[in-house]
Amino acid sequence: MLDAEITPSGAAELESSPEEIYSLLDSYFEAVRTPSSGLLDLFTADEVDLLISYIVTNGQASSPPSITEIDAASLYTALAIGAQVRPLGDLSSRIELDYFCRAQRVAFENMLTSQNLSMVRLFILLAFYMIGACRRNTASIYLGIAARTAIVLSLHNPANYQNIDTEEYNKRIRIWDSLRNVDILSSFILGKPRNLPTTLGNEKDDHAHVNSGTMVQYSQAAFSEIVKACSLLENIVDKLSTGNMLHIPTAEVLLQQFRRWSQSLPPVLLRFTFHPGEGASLDPVDRQMLVGNIHVSCVYYFSVILITRPFLIAYLLSRLRGRAPDQLISDPDEATDINIKNNKVSKLGQVCVSSAMYMVNMCQTAKSSEFFFGNLCLLKAWIFGAALVLGFAKFAGEPRKDIDDSFENARDILDSIALTSPQATLYCEILESFAEGIQNYHSRISTEIHHTVQHYMSQILVFETSQDDEMANRPYAAEQDVPDIPSVFDLSIALGDDTMPCNQTGKNNCDASIVVTEDFLLDTEPLERLFYSVE
Repeated sequence: MLDAEITPSGAAELESSPEEIYSLLDSYFEAVRTPSSGLLDLFTADEVDLLISYIVTNGQASSPPSITEIDAASLYTALAIGAQVRPLGDLSSRIELDYFCRAQRVAFENMLTSQNLSMVRLFILLAFYMIGACRRNTASIYLGIAARTAIVLSLHNPANYQNIDTEEYNKRIRIWDSLRNVDILSSFILGKPRNLPTTLGNEKDDHAHVNSGTMVQYSQAAFSEIVKACSLLENIVDKLSTGNMLHIPTAEVLLQQFRRWSQSLPPVLLRFTFHPGEGASLDPVDRQMLVGNIHVSCVYYFSVILITRPFLIAYLLSRLRGRAPDQLISDPDEATDINIKNNKVSKLGQVCVSSAMYMVNMCQTAKSSEFFFGNLCLLKAWIFGAALVLGFAKFAGEPRKDIDDSFENARDILDSIALTSPQATLYCEILESFAEGIQNYHSRISTEIHHTVQHYMSQILVFETSQDDEMANRPYAAEQDVPDIPSVFDLSIALGDDTMPCNQTGKNNCDASIVVTEDFLLDTEPLERLFYSVE
């Protein structure tokens, strides 16, 4: 993952009109807030209006005493995220950096002397901005500050939600659930352990989000469903951390839990209608709803991949070695190729591949309808992780055109996101190198097969065209024409980040290299250690 530098601009602060501010907020809502992605719910509509009035008048407008500089800094960060989502450009970058630097300056003025909900909200937003800005370590630090402040304020303790008014109750729950969402989902991308403890404090009453209106009802659905999914995802990590990632009954129980969750999703999150010819002219509300639906689905697919990925790798490694791994099949009678294919390990592996395909093809459908993704930092990491799963299936599995197509679709989506994200550009380069390695590997297989066959038989009839096209139409290339394959092909399988560790302790033990030697033997032990370890 990139670790870009952020250099404060020495230029004068920009002054934006209310119209420009609302336009940036539309982009922010699309990226993170409940009417869009379902990831965060940090502002009410009334708060937004008050804060815009506050910053436009430089704090001179009459506002409730509860509005402070820290609250204004939160809105500055939201505006910076909104600019970050847009295509790269001098003006967009200038606006993004200007608002972020304002917020960061306020955040560190009195951060240790004032612990309140506004501070938690500000550092959640700063962390989210840093993820999109490719500053992994800084994002993790900011998220840690938000988490520690939330615990100091006892947001994790249900007892502290008693005897408070409805407005304060809602605000506490919204901020706590937003923090949990980012903490759980980003831990896999940042390669860091979770900051929040597993508590029962996230199970609050359904009346936490009291409001009316179709859009608000949708936002309640998107946000609350991702909160539930993150609780299940947290349970996955806890179960896998026991050390046995290849325990079939545990995997089946976890998959069943997510299946029940997916079957209970409201219809508004399961369907989205594109109107012919509308394309990129989707209005902000429709775009936000679409991104919300995509995020809810991706959280589901990502979780299924996380549960089943060890089984896919175990099965494919057994295919590469030509035998079943001892950890999976102890009975020699079950170690034949046909029994390996019919084994539950193989079936769970196919679930992993299918989940990756569903995620990629869903996003490709949106892209084909001229939907512009922008810099959606979690989404691009999920797509990259799905592409790695598909790529390894291509590398070690049987040829399947649907897997090939989905792998190329993932590359196409990331190439589109690269217009707004240097991180997506890096992902594209990694996948391009991966695709070349796969092609070289398969070319070597074809050459080895040809060399083996020619010792026992000859090809009698060869159809030729002209002399100029002879080499291009020969069924097999000459030995000297076969490209050399690198002696070591580095294969990162970590979901969301090529440097992500495979456990929740922050230790990087994902040294997964497949060694391809001249005699065509594969050293798969490093990769096996990766998938027999803890996520």
